[in-house]
Amino acid sequence: MHRPPPTVLPTRALLVGVREESELVLHGLRSMLAPHAAAVTLVGLRPDQPAPPCDLTLFEPAAPHRAPGQPLRVPGRMVAYSWDCSPGAVSTAMSRGAAGFVSKWAPAHRMVRDLLQIADGRVVIDAWTGRKVPQAAGEERWPLTQRETEVLAFIAAGRSNQEIVDETLLSINSVKSYIRSAYSKIGVTSRSQAVLWAVRHGLLLSTEADDDGLRLVEQPHAQSARPA
Repeated sequence: MHRPPPTVLPTRALLVGVREESELVLHGLRSMLAPHAAAVTLVGLRPDQPAPPCDLTLFEPAAPHRAPGQPLRVPGRMVAYSWDCSPGAVSTAMSRGAAGFVSKWAPAHRMVRDLLQIADGRVVIDAWTGRKVPQAAGEERWPLTQRETEVLAFIAAGRSNQEIVDETLLSINSVKSYIRSAYSKIGVTSRSQAVLWAVRHGLLLSTEADDDGLRLVEQPHAQSARPA
């Protein structure tokens, strides 16, 4: 059974800015994360006030008062935080420079875990909504084997190579080999590029999974050609 990675508390609470949200949302977030105050401290960001030196900044990609394509200038690393967890929405947010994506549907403990991993330098995409999202079948043949698909999905979820070893019981050399072959087949050279490719092709972790483990959502091309 796959196991979620351990949540390691930082030496100090992360300072997380919340941009372009109403007082209702900000107070709701503070109340929700209050039991995790040792890990995360929230601060509301206002355009008319100096911004504190935040570790991360949450922003809503679909903020209604921002023009489409308007550049974001925020303190710290940007983390998209949205109700829209579709592959298209996630892909757009990541392509605009977000360091990660966190679902507004996620419970507090899951959100804290994601933020700690992003602050640790990982690319984390958590599109959890609590319900399974059907994936449309495509015509293009799926290029990866089942193992390559599994390893790439863990990479898209922000797992380190050692965590993939722990969860799959593969050797570290096998994991590295699957990563190299997957990267070669999909034409990427970095982890961030691999994450973006995975999102664009619907290779997200199951929206049904939480602390019980990880399950893969069916990839869009799986019905036309199952991975061998």
